[in-house]
Amino acid sequence: MALLLALILLALLALNAWVMSPTRWQWQLQLAATELGHWLALLSLALIYPALQHSRWLAVFCLLLAVVFFIPAFQAHRIAASHGLRFSWLRLWKPVHVEKHQVRTERRTFWREGDESLDVVIYRPLDVDKELPCLLIAHTGGWDSGDPGEFTGANTELASHGYVLCSYGYRLAPKHPWRAQAEDTRRAYEWVRTHAAELGIRTNQIVLMGRSAGAQIATACAYGMPELEVCACIDVYGTPNMYLAREWSVPNDILDSLTLVRQYMGGDPHEVPEAYRTASATEFLDQRRLPTLILHGTQDSLVGIGHSRRFHQRLGGHEEHCFIEMPWGTHGMDFFPATPGGQLSISAIERFMERFARSAP
Repeated sequence: MALLLALILLALLALNAWVMSPTRWQWQLQLAATELGHWLALLSLALIYPALQHSRWLAVFCLLLAVVFFIPAFQAHRIAASHGLRFSWLRLWKPVHVEKHQVRTERRTFWREGDESLDVVIYRPLDVDKELPCLLIAHTGGWDSGDPGEFTGANTELASHGYVLCSYGYRLAPKHPWRAQAEDTRRAYEWVRTHAAELGIRTNQIVLMGRSAGAQIATACAYGMPELEVCACIDVYGTPNMYLAREWSVPNDILDSLTLVRQYMGGDPHEVPEAYRTASATEFLDQRRLPTLILHGTQDSLVGIGHSRRFHQRLGGHEEHCFIEMPWGTHGMDFFPATPGGQLSISAIERFMERFARSAP
């Protein structure tokens, strides 16, 4: 009975990993089943022997489950080989990272006005006697929530490779619609430049990065605010075209995306056309070329892969542009540093930074 129950639960997890329109709890299970699937694969393999005591077909079923759960790792290995990225099978089961540098984390307030304030969480490598490139990161949260202290594991590991990471907060919708977030990005950027000597940052090597809602903010500011003089941009499962974000929004999906977009933008495109224009990085591609890295999972049910595919097409085949699509990946695929999505994301960002940030004049 226990064996059958375990197999049923594993089978449900395997099926849920490929659901295209999950509920919030299904999405969380989907993230676990794909990014942590190698652990479930081991459990499936461990059940083969007891399953043989009942039926050969049960044992075959266990083997098939193991194969399904191993799919993300196999796909990550293939993508790493084709893009020249690092991927370690051993790290999947040994998540402790041997850091190049120890990292110190601290939280500061970079802006305050009345009863409102914004914080920045700084990840700084220790024992480095030279100025380093900086990743200025806008956090996730659907524009109406979130905190700069998120993704601690991934941000710490990135910093350990020799970068200063500054994850900054911004004012939230619906109280503060766009362009408040652009102004907050400007404030964060200016704060980083002002404190560059203290933080050990090279001011000509600042890269704007964001995940999810933060990626929309990062791309819009990187392309639409050239006065910031960022040297590159990293978009992790974002919406760089807010016209499409509005067009593809529906009222009853997992995020209630129609409400999110309307309250963030302050209305529909015909009501606030300038807001949609300035919030869309794609509106500025004819005016500016910028090294850009895009990371997105094909199975992302919160922000569809179509956003990144269209951004990739608009950017064209320029040498300084890189798009990595992860077939198993869902929203948040880069949250755990040692998983297939985490390993590839960190390696891709590090490789991108080496090519374009460190080489900035």
